[in-house]
Amino acid sequence: MPAFVEPPAVAVAGWPDELQQVVQDDFRRTSALASYRWKTADTALQDVVRGLDDLLDLVAERVQAGEPKRSRRQTKKSTQGTAATALLAELPFADVADLLGIPADEIDDMLELVTRRSRADRRTALRAIKQLRAQLEHIEVTKDHSRLSRLFSFIVRLFLVLGTAVGSQSVSELVAGEPQLDAMIQTGVGALVAFALERSTAALRDAWHEREHATVAAEAHKSVLEALVDPAPADDNERTVWAFRILVCSARAWVACFQLEWNFTEKLEYWQALDEIPEAIRTDSADTLRTLHQRLEALTPPKS
Repeated sequence: MPAFVEPPAVAVAGWPDELQQVVQDDFRRTSALASYRWKTADTALQDVVRGLDDLLDLVAERVQAGEPKRSRRQTKKSTQGTAATALLAELPFADVADLLGIPADEIDDMLELVTRRSRADRRTALRAIKQLRAQLEHIEVTKDHSRLSRLFSFIVRLFLVLGTAVGSQSVSELVAGEPQLDAMIQTGVGALVAFALERSTAALRDAWHEREHATVAAEAHKSVLEALVDPAPADDNERTVWAFRILVCSARAWVACFQLEWNFTEKLEYWQALDEIPEAIRTDSADTLRTLHQRLEALTPPKS
C-alpha cells in the first residue's frame, strides 16, 4: 500500500489564497485515495469542494470584469477595418478553446465566435457557474471523487484562461498595446469561456480529458519553451499578441503539469517558474525570460 503523504505548504507568490489552498487540499485528497485511506480522502473531498466554490467566486468576478460595454453589433463592427484587426487571426484562440475542452469540430468559425460576445453571454456564463456550484454540492453528498477530479480541472482551467485577459497578470496589464486589441482579447476569451460553460451545463464531452496526460504535458511543455525563446517584437500590437501567446502556453503547461503523477515539490517548482513569467513580460526582461526557460527546461515533466 502506498504511504500517505501530507502535502507541503503551497506558497506561490502570484497565486490567490483560494488557488493555493485548493491545490494543497486536492493533493491531500489524491494522496489519500492512492493509499486507500478512504475516510481521509472523503474529508479532503469536502475541503476541495469548499475551495472550488471559493474559486468559482473569482471566476464569476473575472467574467463580470470582462463584461462587454457594447452590444454584439457594436462589438463586431468595432473589429472591422482597424490595424488591430489584422492581428486577430494570430491570437491563439484555438489553443484557448482546446484548454477549455472545446472540440475543434464544434467551432465552425473561430473568428466569428470570438468577436460575437454580448451581455447575454455573460448572463449565460453566470447561470452556468451556479449550476457548477450545484454539481459541487451533489459531489459533496455522493463522495464522487472521479467527478470531482474532472470538475476541479475544469474550474481551474476557467480561472487560468480568464486570468490571461482579466486581472493583474492579464496581457492588457503587462503590455501597453492598442486598447482595441486588448478589448478583442477580452471579448474572445469571454466568448470561449461562455461557450465552454454552456457546454458544461449540457454535460457535453470535455475533449481536454480524452488525451493521454503525459502526451499533453509534453506538448504543453514544448510549447511554453518555444514561446519563451521567441524574441519580443518592437511593435506594441505584435508584442501584445506575443505576450498573450506566452500566457496561454503557460496556462496549458500549468494544467498539464497538475494532471501528472509527479513529485509534488517538483510540481511546485515548475509552477513557481511559470508564475514568474508575467512579471518578466511586464519588465521587458529578456534575461529573466531566458533564465525561466532554463529553469523550466531542467524541470521537464515525466513522460509517464
